Amino acid sequence: MVRRRSPALALSAVALCLSAACLPNRLEKTESDLRDAIAAALARGDTATLRVFIEVPFAFDRLYIAGPRAQESTLAAIMGDAWLPEMSRRIETSDHFYLMVFETRGKIIPAALTLRTARIDSSLLNRQYTPDNAVFRVERAPGDSVPTLRPLERRSLPAPAAAPEGSPAVPPSGASAPARTAGVPGPSR
Repeated sequence: MVRRRSPALALSAVALCLSAACLPNRLEKTESDLRDAIAAALARGDTATLRVFIEVPFAFDRLYIAGPRAQESTLAAIMGDAWLPEMSRRIETSDHFYLMVFETRGKIIPAALTLRTARIDSSLLNRQYTPDNAVFRVERAPGDSVPTLRPLERRSLPAPAAAPEGSPAVPPSGASAPARTAGVPGPSR
């Protein structure tokens, strides 16, 4: 007797294999796409704008940008139940990258942006962005080896994400902590 497998079971198995195989590739592509987009924006000169929603290979619901030495507990509190400790990529002890954490349909995709690729203005850190406002200026000051992502306009910045009690966000070396706005809610679930 030949035993037939359910088409739904076979499809689920294929989907699981594909999703497991695609996650590292998606992450590498995201980081590569961001590097390429920053270089292309810089080459455009005075129209140097980085629209994150165009540059990443997936649609996202929100983006959180953490600076070097950000507290993993802060990331966990802001990103919610989908956050896994290994996603922090050891940012708490690192000075060489920013962590861009994308949320798409309840799933988290962390991507590192190294300091060899670009710096991110401290006013952009510790904030949540939507695809509509994750738009930044890319500029390189004379004498700088890498470009810096800066806000387009001051009024376009979202309010800083609320840090959990007792775990203040740590700004990158030499930067002052962005002002906190009382009563800023975390993610809605």
